[in-house]
Parts: sequence; structure tokens; C-alpha cells
Amino acid sequence: MVDAELRVMKPGEGSVAFDDLVRRHMAEAYAFCFRLTGRAAEAEDLSQEGFVAAYRALPSFRGESSFRSWLFQILVNRWRDRRRGRRREEARLEAARSEAERRGRPAEGGALEAAELGALVKERVADLPDRQREVLVLHVYHELSHGEIAVVLACTYDDVKVNLSLARKKLREDLREYV
Repeated sequence: MVDAELRVMKPGEGSVAFDDLVRRHMAEAYAFCFRLTGRAAEAEDLSQEGFVAAYRALPSFRGESSFRSWLFQILVNRWRDRRRGRRREEARLEAARSEAERRGRPAEGGALEAAELGALVKERVADLPDRQREVLVLHVYHELSHGEIAVVLACTYDDVKVNLSLARKKLREDLREYV
């Protein structure tokens, strides 16, 4: 099925064609989500939510980009929504920890374990600012061009270049002693 056919498909119509799109793109969508989230269960939920959102938004698909780019855009937006919610929750937890420390109770802490280089890279990628992380994952792991990334992230070509450069520079600095 070509993406132009998708543009005219409405929810409830052509579900077989949409099922075919899900089969063709689910593995890559899951891989993309896993690289963004770092957690298998969350990546599975996010990729499934993305396909549900894509199905519901079919009437708004204008065919200006490929289905793949459009789907990545939906996945990025869903991930950003989750991150915003998680940040609010983390802020509430941090406030509770601070209050507990103020009252003299020890705050929860965790020991940092040594990891293999692959795990270290994954960790450092996860620490990148959101936009740099999105650009890097789309470019390195999903081999999207700068132009395709600009479409997915609704930004300029130059914005993609700058963020990719900054992400690479930050990773080189962070991993210098390991590589």
C-alpha cells in the first residue's frame, strides 16, 4: 500500500491495509521507542499508543511526508507528553524527599554500578537534552536524513544539524576516558 492510499483511508475503513502498515513498521517503531525510553515495557506501550493515535488521526494525514516519518512524529510527541508528566511527578517526589530530609529522615539513594561500554553509551544518550536525543536516535539508529528528521520533529534542517552536532560533541566529551 502506498502512503497516498493511506491519506484517503478513514477509521473503520481499510483496517486490513492499516494492519499491514502496523506489521511493516512495528519493529522499527518499537526500536525507536526503546531507544528513547530505555525500557522494554514502556517502549512497547509507547509504540502501541503511537499506532492507536496514528489510526485515530488518519483523517488528518495529508501525505506530505511518508507514513514512517508521520508515525515517528506521533511517537516523539507521545514520548514528550510522557516526559512532561514524569517531570511533574519527579518534582513532586523531590519535594517530598526534601521535606523528609528537612525533618531528619534519610532520603532514598542509589549506588551507581559500573557498566559495559554499550550500557554506558545508552546511559549517556539518555542524559542528553530531549531534542539532541531525538535527533541522534533518529539519525544514528533509524538512519533518517537531516531533512526527514526536520519533518518528524517539526523543526528546521539547521536545527537538526546543530542538535546532532551538539549531541555528538557531548557524547565524545562524556565518553573520552572510556574510548
